[in-house]
Amino acid sequence: MSCDKDSNEPLSLDQVENNSIKLYYGSKGGVTIIGGDGNYSFSCDSSLLKAKMTFRNYISFEALGVGNAAVTIKDQSGNSYTLNVLISYKTENIVVTKLDATVVGNDMTTDEKKELKEKALTTIPVKIGGGYKFVYTENENQDNTNGIVFIYPEKYGNDSIKGTFERSIMKEAYGSSSYSTYTLHYKNTDRTFILMQYSGQVTKSIGYQTIQFAEDLKGQYETEYPNVEQVYTSQIIRSY
Repeated sequence: MSCDKDSNEPLSLDQVENNSIKLYYGSKGGVTIIGGDGNYSFSCDSSLLKAKMTFRNYISFEALGVGNAAVTIKDQSGNSYTLNVLISYKTENIVVTKLDATVVGNDMTTDEKKELKEKALTTIPVKIGGGYKFVYTENENQDNTNGIVFIYPEKYGNDSIKGTFERSIMKEAYGSSSYSTYTLHYKNTDRTFILMQYSGQVTKSIGYQTIQFAEDLKGQYETEYPNVEQVYTSQIIRSY
């Protein structure tokens, strides 16, 4: 029993729709070729994409720039397939759902704690419903990376303030856990937020979301309030 090229399945890619895939700058990916006669080759002339045939029917990709790249896949029977690779910067969208502040000081009076909490709350750069958009112009998978930040003081998506940011992933002792810090630079201001769990009370409207941006303000207020032990703000956030 024999077959010719007309009996082969059409040349295509597994789990790829509309002849296109998306990659983030600095990320890696790949496609699996199916159909055709099984003898595959490819070509890609774009400097935005590093491509390599790592298996008989698998092409791996690494995104080196932002834009669109075309990859032409062929077999020895004359079948061809053009894949469009769409490369963009990864973005992180964050909306603030609650604001809080914590003041700790055993030797502080109740009035001092209340006063300092009110002052700390005024330092938060966004209101409930506002937020941040982080655009990673470097590889997002690195422990230390950076990019552009858009700050929305009133409502997410409206009237942004543009700045830059660095994100660092910090390892805890013995490498058992880690946390991220985001340092924002805008309008001659530097702010550092720690991404961490929020342990305060959450309402039903916030639901399961208990992640916060915490900012340590002790250095800003310890001269005015010498008995303060801790003071930090909390922005409870939802990311998507």
